[in-house]
Amino acid sequence: MTEQKLISLVIDEIIEHKLSHYRMKNREYSKLNIELTQLGNKMQSVLVELSAEKADIINLYIAKHADLADKDCAFLYAQGAKDCVKLLKRLGVL
Repeated sequence: MTEQKLISLVIDEIIEHKLSHYRMKNREYSKLNIELTQLGNKMQSVLVELSAEKADIINLYIAKHADLADKDCAFLYAQGAKDCVKLLKRLGVL
């Protein structure tokens, strides 16, 4: 395993741990998650009324959108860590 792959795995674990903690403790997140689940159930009832081809297009769009959001989050986390190190160096802490 390459060093970059190992670093990526460690970052993924840190992100997942922090997100899990945040999701459990944040009431606003919990409320939005419940709303999203309810909307998801409604969406499924709408999707069954569509042709399989149309439903597949919508499901693929949603999956790709989620994939992009995941990539955005991973980038922002890594960039935040880099920016933090730069700031600490400028402040003379590192």
